[in-house]
Order: sequence, then C-alpha cells, then structure tokens
Amino acid sequence: MDNSKEQTNPGSSFLPVFLIGLLIMFGFQYFFQDEEPVENAPQVIEDPGRAYNNFIFPRTERGNQRVIDTGTHIAVLDTRGGRIDRLYIKSHGDLDLPMQVIQKTGDQLAIDNKALEITRYNGMDFQFHLYLDGRYAEELGQPPMNEAAFREIGYEEDEQNGVYEVRYRLDNLRYKNEVLDLTKVYRFFRGENYFHQVTILHNSSREDMDLKFVEGGKELWGDLYFKTFGDLGPVTDKKDSYTLSGYGRFFFWNDELINRSNYHKGGSGGAGCGFPFGCSSHDRGDRYSKYIEIQDSLKLMGSTSRYFFAYSEFLYPENVSLQIPDGFIYRNDEDATGREAYTSMFNAFKLEGNEGTPIDIGGIDAIFDAQGNPVPPEEGTAVRIRELQKERRDALILDNRVFVGIRSPAAHDFNRADLMLAEFGTENPNPKASDVIFTSRFHAFFSVIQRGVVWLMHLLYSAIGNYGWVIIIIAVGFKLLTFPLNQMQAKSMKRMSKLKPEIDRLNKTYADNPQEKNKKMMELYKQHGVNPMKGCLPIFIQMPVFIALYSAFSGSIELWNSPFIWWMKDLSSPDTIMTLPFIDVGLNILPLVMAASQILQQRFTTMVTDPNQKMIMYMMPVMMLFFFWSMPSGVTL
Repeated sequence: MDNSKEQTNPGSSFLPVFLIGLLIMFGFQYFFQDEEPVENAPQVIEDPGRAYNNFIFPRTERGNQRVIDTGTHIAVLDTRGGRIDRLYIKSHGDLDLPMQVIQKTGDQLAIDNKALEITRYNGMDFQFHLYLDGRYAEELGQPPMNEAAFREIGYEEDEQNGVYEVRYRLDNLRYKNEVLDLTKVYRFFRGENYFHQVTILHNSSREDMDLKFVEGGKELWGDLYFKTFGDLGPVTDKKDSYTLSGYGRFFFWNDELINRSNYHKGGSGGAGCGFPFGCSSHDRGDRYSKYIEIQDSLKLMGSTSRYFFAYSEFLYPENVSLQIPDGFIYRNDEDATGREAYTSMFNAFKLEGNEGTPIDIGGIDAIFDAQGNPVPPEEGTAVRIRELQKERRDALILDNRVFVGIRSPAAHDFNRADLMLAEFGTENPNPKASDVIFTSRFHAFFSVIQRGVVWLMHLLYSAIGNYGWVIIIIAVGFKLLTFPLNQMQAKSMKRMSKLKPEIDRLNKTYADNPQEKNKKMMELYKQHGVNPMKGCLPIFIQMPVFIALYSAFSGSIELWNSPFIWWMKDLSSPDTIMTLPFIDVGLNILPLVMAASQILQQRFTTMVTDPNQKMIMYMMPVMMLFFFWSMPSGVTL
C-alpha cells in the first residue's frame, strides 16, 4: 500500500525539501558571511627609523624607457628607478589570452600584442629601502629609489640566440658619509618564462658601511630591506570566494613553503586555499607579520592571482651570510593598490670597505662558446656570480631568478634547458615553487590526468569553437565511458537490497555477538554471490578522473571570460543573474538546476520506502547545492 501511494505522488515531498534547502543556503550566507576587514593601527617594528637616516641620491620625475619583447613577455624598463615599469604576458603557443579581458584594460600596447599587464601597473622594483612603517610607512609600497635617476650603462642583444640584457647604474648614492654605487642587470630570454635580475650594492668608500643608529643613548644595528615586486593582477571585479582565494603571497622560508591570502578579511585564508581542501591562516590582526627570527633562511618569495603566479628566487652559495636574506615581512590587511605587499630583510646590515677591484658578472657573450652554443655550467654566469658572492665583503650581490607565468606545470618548466643551465647552473626550476601552481596538493596529485583533460579541451575547441559545448561533450563522454561501471554498481546495490530482510534478521539475532554476526553475513554474501565492496569500486575508479575534470574546468585560463549561452557570459565565474536584495547574495541558476535535476532523477529512478533513506537521498543534492553555489559555471555545467 505504501509503495503504490509513494509512486502515484512522485513530487509530494520535493518542493518542501527544495525550498528548505534554499532557505538554509541563504540563511547560512546571510548570517555567516565574512566581515569587512578592520583597519588596524600599524604595528611599530624596530628598524633604523628612529634616527631617520636614509639613502641620498639624485632623483628624476621622468626617465627613458626601453621595451623588450621576448615572445612570451613584454617588459617596459625605465631609467627612473632602474626598474621594470610594466610587465606583460603575451598570448603564445597554447596560451590564448581572452581578447575581451585585454580590451577592457584600454592599454594599447596590450591590445596590439594580445597581452595582459599582470603587475597591476606597479611594475617590478628590485629596490632597497630602509623603512616600512612610522614616518616612512610608504616605503614598503613605494621605495624612494623608485624615483632615482639611474642611467643606462649598457644594452646588449643576441638576436640569434634570443638573449637581451639591460644594465643600469645609480651614481652618487650616499648613506650618511658613505658613498655607494648601485648596479642593476636585467637579462631576458626568448621563449622563456624566466628572466635573470642581478642587483649589486657596492661600497665605494674605504671605510666600512653599516646602518647603525642611536636611540635612547644606545647604539643599535639597522636592517636593510629589499623589495622585489608587489601583488599580481589583473585585478578582478569578481567577489566570489573561489576567485578571491587565488590571490595571495608565498614564501619559502626556513625550508617551509608559507602561503598567505590577500583576502583573509579578519579570518582564515590562504593563497589558493579553497573549501574543502583547507588553507593557511594569516598570522594575527596587526598590520605586519614578521618572519625574521632565523638567519639566512629566505629562499624565494612571490605572488599569485587566479591564473598567474610570479616569484623571485634568491640564488647564493651556502654559508655566505652577507648574501642571504634573513627573512621577510608582509602586510596582513588588504592593500587595494597591490603595492604594499611584502619585502625581504637583511638583519644588522654591514659592508666592508671597498676592495679596489671592479665587480664583473660577465655579459651575454660569456654564456655562449665560439660556435654559439651555451657553455658548460662550470663556465656559466651562475658559477661566476657564486664566486663573487663568496669573495666580496664590500658588496651585496643579489642574484635573482624570476619566474612570471600562468599557473600550469608546463609554463613552469624551462624551454631551453641547456641555456638555463649555463645561466642559472641548473637544468630544472625549483620544485618547491611549483607547489603553488595548484590550489592544493590534493589537486596536484591528479595533475597528470588534469593535463590530459586540458589537452582534450584544446582539441575539441579547435573544432567546435565554444568551451561550453566542449565541457558538455567531455561530461557526456565521461558518463558513457563510466556507464558499465555505474551499471555494475546499480546491480550490486539491487542485490544488496534483496538481502535486506535477511541482513535485518541477522542484525537482530546476533546483536550481542558481533563476531558471529559478521561470520553469518559473509556466509550470506557468499551464498548469493554478493560482494559489498564491488558497489564501491566504480566510485574509487571514477574519483581521480572526476577530480581532474573539476580541476581543469575550474582552473583553466581558457574558460576566463568565455561565454556559453544566454545568461552564461563567463564560464570561469558563477552564472549570477541578479543579486538578491537585503541579503546581498547572488542568485545562480546552474546550481539550482543541478540540485533539482538530481532530486528528480533519484525520485523517479530509486524506490525508497524507508523515511531515513529518503531524507539521505534528498540531503545529497542539497549539500551539492551548497558546494557548487560559488563555483565557476563551467564546473557546474
């Protein structure tokens, strides 16, 4: 009687459960949404700021710029500050940047070259500074030497081998009575996502140079800071948690990779963190967090955005304390400009008096032999710089290998390993830095399958021309391929359901004797040819592919600003059609359609009489509704 009644009213309980799920979801987002960050008073950090001595140098309001195009990047360098004023990533190879996003920038250089400026138009500094709070708080975001009048002392290019080099020098740099000279070298390589940056702070005086200052009648040592660059862009106008979680900073310090989010909003967060895979929390509510307790401990530091990441790796020999950063300091609260991000620190900095000999790291010709081939690593640039770092006590020689590219393993690899070996002394990039490519180690584990999915996406897109249909075809194909496994699972569950009366009887009969009950259960399964684990096997087989599909559809730059049909204008973002008034929650169609279709499918295909099982059957789609609510529409599709 009950079964027949249940079948004649297939939608009797669907609407209440569906509405309850919506109410729970909106209530959860309304009452537990993140609070806005509270602007905290700057934490006072002990630095040379008490005496307020600073570098003295000639300044300029305008410099001369040079543009270098490597095929993968465009770097706009400027004599003002001796820095990279803007850095672009170009469309190249399989990387096809969305023209809609590029055109929105209004940047003609970007439009003409189908490129994106990714430093938020802050550029890259590679600049020393002495303060970051108090009277000179702006130095973390804008080191004063960004206004310095550097002069270009050399430009060299080897078009045949695709290597380009620019050198800048700042003369008449002073700190109190000491005279210094500052040299910067930028070396770019055609087709590579890496470039070489060397900054040399050289004591020109015969006397030792240090940053000592007097405070309260006591002589204290001061610290030197070195800022590489700030947060990455492009800046997003999306406010969903999935997009914002991709923006962060990372540091390899004391043999540990540390991820920190730009958008923690007073709570936990992490660079690339995403529910349910966990994330890193910020350190505290102060303006700055300091990791400076362990000397000679900083290896690299960088930034991430949703699709891009960049980092500067400090290259140095072991046990040469002068040349090794001791730690880093980063700003906790969000800086909308992206400038005030993080900086490295050299504790109690000191240079000995000038040794009287010049510092020569070699030019482009030093990395090629007479036949134009890269020299062996023992003759290359890296070995030359390491020897200088070991020998010189009158100069700080910062050797930086800089990566800028998309968040993919292929982009992080060297394209010309022999040239990189001659230049950097290694055939492979730092594997620790590759850990930030994926939003979690969980995703990284299935990255091989994910690469295959992305390759298939490219192949289908070349024939179809729309990533929405590509996703549907891949999803349908996956369903067809796994149909035999799903049938196996369904048959196993059907056999198990037939045994339910016998199983209930055994549970009741042997309630006080678990061992005997298990024995009888095994005999029952064997008698009827049923294997309970067989029903779970298809899930375990499909799970790696499902995770790879999820990773590909959610993290692929190909879906960025890619439209599908009607209201779906961007497959990389939730398909929000409106923001609900009063509760400030976006109304997304696809998650609702997905949850409704799952409930209807289970309602018409599954015969359930147990009220508890019916509730479980409805709860799963409601849980999926929560999980996929803020997901990109390409994933939900």
